[in-house]
Amino acid sequence: MSHVGHISLKSKPGSFKKVCDRYHQFAEQVMAHHPDLHDVIIVGNQAQNNIEGFGIWENAADAASLEDTADFAAFLNDIQADLAEPIQRNDLLVFYRMNPKA
Repeated sequence: MSHVGHISLKSKPGSFKKVCDRYHQFAEQVMAHHPDLHDVIIVGNQAQNNIEGFGIWENAADAASLEDTADFAAFLNDIQADLAEPIQRNDLLVFYRMNPKA
């Protein structure tokens, strides 16, 4: 069964785009190094400064190991001053996954 690593961020006012752009860069870095990471979806609500990312992994161990990487440490270091709250991370199970339409 696939697993989802979920990260929720709340940026400070005026920092939403900066945090989103850096999150996108981080996701590209991770996808390049982790073949078990299948998909990444980053969504946000600019009016509330909320940004959420969902990474679909083949297994829970690889999803959990993300926080121990240099990429993750650099990502946090780069955005820390732009966050209104500490990041929140959850591990979720994928029960159903539909293929997107072409």
